[in-house]
Amino acid sequence: MIDKLREKSQTVLLKPSIRVLYLRKLRDSVKNHRKEIISALKEDIGKSEYEGFMTEFATVMQELNFFINNTLKLARTKNASFDLLTFPNKTEIRNRAFGVCLIISPWNYPFNLSMIPVIDAISAGNSVYLMMSRKNPKIRELMKDVLKPVEDIVHLENDRSYEEVLEEKFDFYFFTGSKNRGQAVYKKAAENLKPCVLELGGKSPCIVDKDVDLKDVAKKICWAKFTNSGQTCVAVDYLVVEESIKDRLLHYILKEIDENYSDISEMSRIKTREKYDEFRKIMMDRTDRIGGKYYDDEMIIEPCVFTDATFNDEIMKDEIFGPLLPVISYTDIDAMLMHIRRMDNPLAFYVFTKDKKLCDYITNSVGFGGGCINDCMMHISNNKAPFGGFGNSGLGHYHGKWGFDTFSHKQSVYVSRKVDNPFRFKPFTSKKLDLMKKFLG
Repeated sequence: MIDKLREKSQTVLLKPSIRVLYLRKLRDSVKNHRKEIISALKEDIGKSEYEGFMTEFATVMQELNFFINNTLKLARTKNASFDLLTFPNKTEIRNRAFGVCLIISPWNYPFNLSMIPVIDAISAGNSVYLMMSRKNPKIRELMKDVLKPVEDIVHLENDRSYEEVLEEKFDFYFFTGSKNRGQAVYKKAAENLKPCVLELGGKSPCIVDKDVDLKDVAKKICWAKFTNSGQTCVAVDYLVVEESIKDRLLHYILKEIDENYSDISEMSRIKTREKYDEFRKIMMDRTDRIGGKYYDDEMIIEPCVFTDATFNDEIMKDEIFGPLLPVISYTDIDAMLMHIRRMDNPLAFYVFTKDKKLCDYITNSVGFGGGCINDCMMHISNNKAPFGGFGNSGLGHYHGKWGFDTFSHKQSVYVSRKVDNPFRFKPFTSKKLDLMKKFLG
């Protein structure tokens, strides 16, 4: 199978126009399966129709539309800018596909996080070996039909184990998921001397300064924390609030939860019983808990806020990945930033403030993948900008043009014409040397 996929990348997919035809077929298939996709997301994860459409279907359609309209332009050979040492000849920059890309996607956004890297890879001329999470049987089964029009260039693995697949030799590795499994993929890519992108996660903080519209802040934080029941890699993991406004912000957060996040029919399930039980224990062990009503049969937990958390709490050791929100107050901005810097680099970073100097100081003090100022999570919505991790939260980036570049090797090709630069050939005279010194010395 892998040899057949590699042959497709080396022959048929060399033509950008053919890639666009495949992407058009894929777009038609996605459109035709819209209702089934939304239904499968509801059955596997518990996502509401609105949330499934907004966070999974719409983002995939946006990526497909972008590449159908832009692949031919992105794939063109470009000329490097003027260089004195190579004048009067030119250097071309060509885009070369890697070959067969292994794409491993997670369970929390199974359609979005499978399809977008697949689309990016195809646009760059690669074929794909796709592994989806077994935790989502409905969407995984449906993907066979969705990918049917492109099955000769995209193989959906259904039978082999994760460990078996990693024993194969791929030309590119793209992984989204946990840090531990990501390290195993990275190790295998290193053994084969192949490029690798890791989209991981981390504890993404949200810092709230005192001079902000608290009602607006609460609305945005709740959306970014409780969408998909907090099971989002760029969700607000914890809140760090200037002490003087903490109680007022909590008032608006709890009001927002009560008004818009209390209908369990719109809540995603906690994916595993083990994680659900872990969250229950965390809630039971705390005395500062507000909310967090739980439903054992459905494995649903309503939004829960811990009002007096500290950086030393047990819940602050690892990414939460659920609807539990610790709230930490601060008075000293530098002491607070020191605590954040001691932790692993977050995938996302959010700051609410009207003070531009303070905002610049905060965002320049911490390394992170991407983020927002006076908002949350919206940085991943614009596919004209890159999305990716930093340090422990990931390697590489994708979305839109950045995805095309990630899945393309940039070849430098020097094209010699009849006229050549005489300075590189013997005899090496003092006159030549003096001229070079004049321009380059």
